[in-house]
Amino acid sequence: MKSSPLFRLLAVVIMAGILLYFGGQIYRYYDDPLSTTRVYAAKTEESIHADGWIVREEETFNIGSGILVHPRKEGERVGAGQTLAAAYNSAGAMDTVKAVEEKTLQLQQLEFALDTYLNPDAALKLNSSITDALLAVRGDVSQGDYSAAAENLSALKADILKRSHSYSSASEVQAQIEAVRGEIASLQASLSNVTTVEAKRPGTYSAVADGYETVLTPEFLKDVTPSALSGVRKQPVDADVGKLIYGGTWYYAATVSEADAARLQEAGMVTLRFAKGLEQDVSAWVESVSEPENGKCAVVLGATKYMAQMTQLRQLQAELILDSYSGLRIPANALRLDEEGRSGIYCLVGFSAQFKPADVVYQGDGYTLLRPAKGAEGASLLRVGDEVIVTSKELYDGKMIYGK
Repeated sequence: MKSSPLFRLLAVVIMAGILLYFGGQIYRYYDDPLSTTRVYAAKTEESIHADGWIVREEETFNIGSGILVHPRKEGERVGAGQTLAAAYNSAGAMDTVKAVEEKTLQLQQLEFALDTYLNPDAALKLNSSITDALLAVRGDVSQGDYSAAAENLSALKADILKRSHSYSSASEVQAQIEAVRGEIASLQASLSNVTTVEAKRPGTYSAVADGYETVLTPEFLKDVTPSALSGVRKQPVDADVGKLIYGGTWYYAATVSEADAARLQEAGMVTLRFAKGLEQDVSAWVESVSEPENGKCAVVLGATKYMAQMTQLRQLQAELILDSYSGLRIPANALRLDEEGRSGIYCLVGFSAQFKPADVVYQGDGYTLLRPAKGAEGASLLRVGDEVIVTSKELYDGKMIYGK
């Protein structure tokens, strides 16, 4: 059966219409190319990179002979007159000292047991302490912090032993207390020829001396220059006892460009973020800025927090964070002005462009952080996930978008 001329004409018209439609789409695409991206929340920081030195007031200590015993932990606060270390000449002194420590712990446990008879709430508090210690050990192990787990485990063992003694009678406990006190006195009497080192001033103890204690001092910072910082060298040190760090303030001294030094001086306060050694950010003030030297300046920052965690830190890379900004991130070329001169972006909503006013929070390299303009609400409120139009030849509110 032959098709009629009418059907052939209709087929040609339909085909022509299809070709015309797709041709129009192709023309629109090349004449007015369209690309979009999603809006997402972001945070950026304005910072300066530095490589500098930790400076503190420090004093090293040395005994020089005998069997050395350190009674202090790293980062422990030590009062004036307290013992930093002791040296014993007797070969068996270490065993005796260890026995004294064990007996002293036993005495504390017995005294607690006796106290439970006078204070019934003490046992309940100890039960709570044991529970807390168990949870702390579990948390340390799950996070891989085995050093903290060992310390908490020792505390847990001590609490459990204290609890076990509370089931004895008061007279039995008192008799055990007297016996242990006698044993401690006898052991201490057997220790002879003891040399001790005591703290002259209150300070923070560290078992490690690195040779910079007499070089990197607060006095050194008074007239510090870039060349002085580059010439820092450690000195020989004999400090088998370790050292004390005095005062509550430490400093970070580094060389930066003259322009960055001016930015730091204007800021007054910065946030220190070290590349390693300390996980926490530290708030610091700008203590001083040197005169320029070949386009460089020596800057000194002061801080007071985390002294105990920084006793063994010295030369560190850091980010000096001047400010931080949070907002909705878009490509820089997506920011536009509407017919009323308001800044904002055009979003693809359905098949049309919709203008959403926004204020600039921060202008970065190739991107912009925005926040919704004050008073924007409903459909005009810029949100995370909005599809922002990045490129288009002509945009206006309500413009029909036929396809990407």
